[in-house]
Amino acid sequence: MSEWLGRTISKVEIQKRLGRGGMAEVYLGYHTTLNRPVAVKILHGFLAEDDASLARFRAEAQAVASLRHPNIVQVFDFDLVDDRPYIVMELLEGLSLEDYLKSLHAVAHALPPETTACLVVSLASALDYAHARGIVHRDVKPANVMLRRESGSLEPGAPLPLDADLILTDFGVARLAGASVRSVSGTISGTPAYLSPEQAKGEKVDARSDIYSLGIMLYEMLAGQLPFDSADESPIAIILKHLTEAPPPVPQASPAVQAVVSRALAKNRDERYQKAGDLATDLLTGIFGLVATPAKPAGETPLFTGLLETLDLLASQAKAYERALPPNNYPARAAVTALSELGRRALNEARDLADTLKPLAPATPVAHPFSPRELEVLTLAAQGLTNKEIAYRLGLSERTVQFHMNSVFNKSGTNSRTEAVALALQKGWLGQK
Repeated sequence: MSEWLGRTISKVEIQKRLGRGGMAEVYLGYHTTLNRPVAVKILHGFLAEDDASLARFRAEAQAVASLRHPNIVQVFDFDLVDDRPYIVMELLEGLSLEDYLKSLHAVAHALPPETTACLVVSLASALDYAHARGIVHRDVKPANVMLRRESGSLEPGAPLPLDADLILTDFGVARLAGASVRSVSGTISGTPAYLSPEQAKGEKVDARSDIYSLGIMLYEMLAGQLPFDSADESPIAIILKHLTEAPPPVPQASPAVQAVVSRALAKNRDERYQKAGDLATDLLTGIFGLVATPAKPAGETPLFTGLLETLDLLASQAKAYERALPPNNYPARAAVTALSELGRRALNEARDLADTLKPLAPATPVAHPFSPRELEVLTLAAQGLTNKEIAYRLGLSERTVQFHMNSVFNKSGTNSRTEAVALALQKGWLGQK
């Protein structure tokens, strides 16, 4: 029986042990002030053998306790009891990403790319938030990620439901532990399979070390296996691979997705993504992005082809981003939904305009009624430039540009830029001198 069961620590009644690891024991507790169940992580005594370790623990725990992010575990309290560091945090009910991936690997499955993108977006958001506040995780791995959903349970091996999201745990614990692997050159903080090269060399870590570990997780989720891991290899052998070997290509990955993985796993941290959010953005584009269609000869190009392709890409990617966003990120989902709607409306209007002009192929060009400057302004407007952009291009004021546009409206009998451009296309005025 554990010595902690039945004790009260910082207004928390310890009820039962949930697990034990190399760094700590985790207990279920009940917070008598908050009136809610909590998790209590009591770190092993050897982690607080000197004053430097204790000072490091207090600094790390205080920083982590200040974090407020939907994808980062909430820390309520921290201190020492019987010379043992402990942390009181929210109780997470769900399934660890490690256990979920193992259930998929057992049946030779990998996460779908769309699900992977969704999880990486959440992880990247959590990491960038912590990094912006000077906190490096140092042990990013599936075992420190909990999957949960708003209602219902998560089944190992089953597809993740749409409302499933993740929580990143154990910030700073690897730093507090000081070492989880010992090498010839000294101590190494982190887990061998997810270790960055600079961690393997015992160098000072920064945010890019977490991004490398995130890249290992991305590889594992896409490939269904780790790039450097084997049951018959020692931890040191795996660490050496992080230092010296390039990871095998991700099976069946597109060139765009492979490029994201390769950049995230660059040995030189300066060549990696500098922000996790940039990795997530490129991954979304690589998974959901569309390949541009080959350009047609000028005589075969329909009207507004470039504009239609751009708007179609915008609308498609906006919908893809909306599907990939975490369900509880309401501001981002609202913004992407609005962007998707605007893109859809603009695409429909552009298609309608193109269809209207199709049967009206230019006849023999008719002399235009405009001055050279008015025609120049109209030509740039037909390219989609705003008045401000036209003014910058021609070295005019916006008021002067609008004056010329009004003159174009008067001489052409039109009421808007769209009508003026359409009429100019029909009459063959654009391109004349």
